[in-house]
Formats: sequence, structure tokens, C-alpha cells
Amino acid sequence: MEFMDQPLDTRQLRAFISLARTGSFTQAGRELHLTQSAISHAIKALETDLACQLFHRQGKSVHLTHHGRELLPHAETIMQEMNQARAMLGALDMTPRGRLTIGCTPAASQFILPTVLREFKESFSQYEIRVVPGETPQTIEKLLSNEVDLAVTLRPPDVSRLDCHPIFEDELEFLVSPLHSWATKPPRIKDATSETFIVSSRSSLNFAMIQEFFLKQGVRLNHFIELGSSEAIKELAKLGLGVAIAARWIARNEIAAGQLVPVPLPKARLRRRWVTSHLKGRPLNLAERTFVGLCEQVGKYMQ
Repeated sequence: MEFMDQPLDTRQLRAFISLARTGSFTQAGRELHLTQSAISHAIKALETDLACQLFHRQGKSVHLTHHGRELLPHAETIMQEMNQARAMLGALDMTPRGRLTIGCTPAASQFILPTVLREFKESFSQYEIRVVPGETPQTIEKLLSNEVDLAVTLRPPDVSRLDCHPIFEDELEFLVSPLHSWATKPPRIKDATSETFIVSSRSSLNFAMIQEFFLKQGVRLNHFIELGSSEAIKELAKLGLGVAIAARWIARNEIAAGQLVPVPLPKARLRRRWVTSHLKGRPLNLAERTFVGLCEQVGKYMQ
């Protein structure tokens, strides 16, 4: 018996199995809540697809042909596997489980993800979460190569292959020790040329944005201390060993305690946009949509 390459219609297979079991179009129709005509049409369509006769008609009853007897166990197996798949998916809906790999910047992993993941685990306790930290350019590369499912980063310059969901916007400022001269006398743009700046990473999008900002003002920054930790950046700034360029939300406690003073950048504002991203056109499952929504909720408190 030769089968066509195209997949079999499960509705036709269901009608075939019911008719084979009952031997009656009337009984099969009642069993499947269909008319006799609908059962007859499904069988004829299946016979046409398979290019063979599946039943002998004898009055109001029918009997399987040789081809029909050969098809029956295959059809029953197909329907059984379909039912098992539905049951398994139903179980997943009741107790969702799976794996979610998140790429994010160091700042996002420290200040955004803890609250998001705590809330996420309330609904998806069976999910395995993996966090891959990295600066925005490296994280987006991992997203494009399918090494991570979702990214929590600054909005990259090129989003042509991404779907981005806004989380929040912030503004970069100088964070200085209360004893620094800039704490009481706002700097001029040219004052930046002789200052030492504390940054997280020269490979970060944040660093590129800062460099571009000052170059547009005709100033090149010359002296940097490169650190990978927001906590270390704040500590050095508190000690007066340099000036941090960061958003206020990374230093709320230190600002409130008077250990750091925020000073606006001279001449213009430097704003950033934080987003969650995934590959363009890829549908998100329930867990991923929930994660994105939680990031948006947390973002309301970050500004």
C-alpha cells in the first residue's frame, strides 16, 4: 500500500476509525456528532488521498477492505499519539515547565533581574532559568546566534533583526564625592578633558554613548578607570578617585546617604532606553511573555 507524501487529515482518520469500529455511517455520525453525509465525504476524501478503496459497502453496513485493514492500526497509532500530545500540552498548561536563557548587562543582572525572577518563579516554579551576563553588544550577538532566548539590555543601534519591548528610559549624570569640586560648582564641558572617569567596560554600549556624547561637544575624554562592577564604580567615586558616569538608580542609597552627589552633564542630556529583545518574528510562549511583562513593571520603578 503506497501513501502520498502529504500528511493525512486527522479528521478523516477519526471518521475512518469510527466507521471501521461501528460498521455503520449512522453510528459513526452519532459517535462523532456529525451527519452521515459528513462521514461519507470524509471517507471518500481519504480514499482519494490514498488512491485506494478502504470499505466494501453492503447495504447500510460497511466492512474494511484489505487496504482498510492495513491502514487501521496506523490510523489508531496516529490518533493515540495526537491524544497523548494534547494531554501532555494540557499538563504543561497546568504546571508550566521549561528552560529560559536570559542575556543581560551586568547592571540589569544586579538591579532589574532579581525582582523580575522572584515574581517569575511565583508562576513558573518548574522553569529552569539561566542568566548569561555581558555588555549590550555581546549579549545581542548571543541573541542573534540563538544562544539566549531573551535579552535585557540598552536598546542597540541596529534593531532590524529584533523585536524590542521598552522597559524604561534613564539619564546619565556625573556621580561624584561630596568633596569633589564638581559637587558644588557644576563643570564646564572642557573640564572633562582633565578628569578621570570610572566606567564599567570600554566594550559596552554605555561607553560608546558617553564617548560620542562628548565628541559631539568637541571634547575627547582621556583618562579612564575600567571596572566591571557597579558597586566598585560607586566605591571609587565615593573615595574621590574619579568621576562615575551613571544613572541615579544605581546609587539611590548612596545619594540618599550623602555619599555621592549627582551632577548633570554639561550642555546637553544623555538619555538611554532599556529594552527586552528577542528575534524578530519569533512568537513568545507564555513564560517569555510573562518575563517581558515583569520587566516592564519593574521598569516603572527604575526611573
